[in-house]
Amino acid sequence: MKRLLSLDKSRIVITALLLGGFSVVGVGVVSMTQEATRERIAQGELAVLRGQVSAVLLPGSFNNNPANAAFLMPDPEALNLPPLKPEPNDAATRLSESIRAGIVGFRAIKDGTVTAVVLPVITHYGYSGDIKLIVGVDREGKVTGVRVTKQNETPGLGDKIEANKTNWIFGFDGKSLANPGEKGWAVKKDGGVFDQFSGATITPRAVVGAIHQVLEYVRLHHAELFDAAHSSRNERDDESKDKPEAAHIPAEVNHE
Repeated sequence: MKRLLSLDKSRIVITALLLGGFSVVGVGVVSMTQEATRERIAQGELAVLRGQVSAVLLPGSFNNNPANAAFLMPDPEALNLPPLKPEPNDAATRLSESIRAGIVGFRAIKDGTVTAVVLPVITHYGYSGDIKLIVGVDREGKVTGVRVTKQNETPGLGDKIEANKTNWIFGFDGKSLANPGEKGWAVKKDGGVFDQFSGATITPRAVVGAIHQVLEYVRLHHAELFDAAHSSRNERDDESKDKPEAAHIPAEVNHE
């Protein structure tokens, strides 16, 4: 009898150890799968971002590859982007990690002069969550182009902000803080100059606010964004075709 009890206890211990081992392995596999999924999503968003950079710039305004001229943005939180991590200290690694996180800007350079910058911005005021945009702005503070890199707005309504859905997003080209002026930077329903959509005001209102936010950001950080001293490193990176990844980049219904 004692021997049987001893055998039963041994089996229980072995079973418990096996179950514990399987649990640890299972948790590890799930964790690795989730991390791999996050990385794939991040890489997908980065590919969209990279592909859109030249689309928001004026043809002939650059002779570099702007998608390779990434730079660390001053105060990215001002555009609702994640903050820069203080570590690691070396600039190349920080730039590479920031590129993956989508918190970098891009410079358009022509004959050594920065002609425009492309900046990401996030608005938290979309009807169905965050909307991510990139905005091109030239040295004079004029919008050269806008594209949506990520949105979850209602098909047929809020998704009209997409360039392949309507031409609404092109209405910002050439606009600046002075044109149309402070009061004009709103949808028409709010007294501004920009159209809202029939049955959907929240989405265009959010996009208008985000683009205005970018223009204010450029005004505050103009020297850091456009001065040659700040852009020289990126220009050198762009001219080198054998640099590491840090230099070569691996986005409703409203009844109101």
